[in-house]
Amino acid sequence: GIGIPIKLIHESEKHNIGIVMKNGDYIKGELYNSEDNWNLCVKDAVILTKFKLLKKSFLFIRGNQIRYLSLPEILKNAPMFKSITPINKNNNLVPGMGILGRSGAASSLSKATDWK
Repeated sequence: GIGIPIKLIHESEKHNIGIVMKNGDYIKGELYNSEDNWNLCVKDAVILTKFKLLKKSFLFIRGNQIRYLSLPEILKNAPMFKSITPINKNNNLVPGMGILGRSGAASSLSKATDWK
């Protein structure tokens, strides 16, 4: 599957973001669409270059030209950062052994009619 950074970028769609490009330009605008390879579509973009300020109504940014993204702080409460609490709190169970534990498989085999 995709990782947390990609999920976070998808969560930040329809929010205002800042993008620092590899060539030093800074782009600010509303993230309209994003792809898994970090290609971004930005709406109402303001581009700050070293020499001038440009405004574009719609801008496509290739993912491999992005140095880093500045995302809104509200995304720190995104559901992907919530820890999953286990339902079974029995500490005697070995992880991966199922809900019955070590003896569960042996006892269920002994109870089966084929194994008597």
